[in-house]
Amino acid sequence: MDWIVPVSADERAQSLLRPQTERAAQEALETHGCVLLRGAFDAALIDGLYRDFMARYGALDARRMKALADRPPPNPLLEVGGARFEITVPMTGAFADPRLFANLLLLRFLAKHLGDDMRLSGFTAVVSHPGATQQHTHRDHPPLFPHGAAELPTYAINVSVPLIDVDAETGPTGIWPGSQRWPAGTAAPLPQTAILCPVQRGDCILMDYRTLHAGLANRSARVRPILYMVYARTWFFDEVNHVGRTPLDMPLDAIEALPEYTRPLMTRAYAQAMRARWHETR
Repeated sequence: MDWIVPVSADERAQSLLRPQTERAAQEALETHGCVLLRGAFDAALIDGLYRDFMARYGALDARRMKALADRPPPNPLLEVGGARFEITVPMTGAFADPRLFANLLLLRFLAKHLGDDMRLSGFTAVVSHPGATQQHTHRDHPPLFPHGAAELPTYAINVSVPLIDVDAETGPTGIWPGSQRWPAGTAAPLPQTAILCPVQRGDCILMDYRTLHAGLANRSARVRPILYMVYARTWFFDEVNHVGRTPLDMPLDAIEALPEYTRPLMTRAYAQAMRARWHETR
């Protein structure tokens, strides 16, 4: 299927897709509700993220993560399946690098679908431990309207960035292409009908918020962390997935140190940090 689009080293260095590459990626996202940009990020950047992630969470096995996730809200950990957890990762250290969440190549592409004034709406990681079962088939958000939202343009795009190479044993994401356009009431698809593809460090998958998907079982002996960055139109707020926790966690001083071009993108992170500062000084 034509949903895998290679990004050349030259395109990555210039932070700009060539017209033919951009056209292929746009067609894949609009047609299938997903596109895999092969090699969009520098693998060295991803390796640095992985080292930072493991320094923070590497000592936590599934049992310990579950104990933390069972604590009352507000809680940065959420259990999202058997031996599978979503973490609101503080955007500090390697995770504060604008080359990641404000990557110009990525932003220039996303702006064609979400507008130049889009916001970073979520920054989390999903950790699948060895033995994790297949996740339930789901969309990232329920339909915006009772009759569905298949006819509407996309309002949010989830960008998944694997921190390790992910093969069929480690548990990639299964996706149902075209499901972002399925009419309301369409029967749930069979699990075996999903498409899946191994992903490598430096790859990212862009997925329309309406596209059906599921994390597959982790049959390996390795922990599988994937970073998820959600970009949204200014009017869309995800009040379903982040009821008991913040979707963004970046300290105010780190936000103020970011390059000027990131300020509109980080509006929501700034608002969250301002609220946290207010609570600290009460």
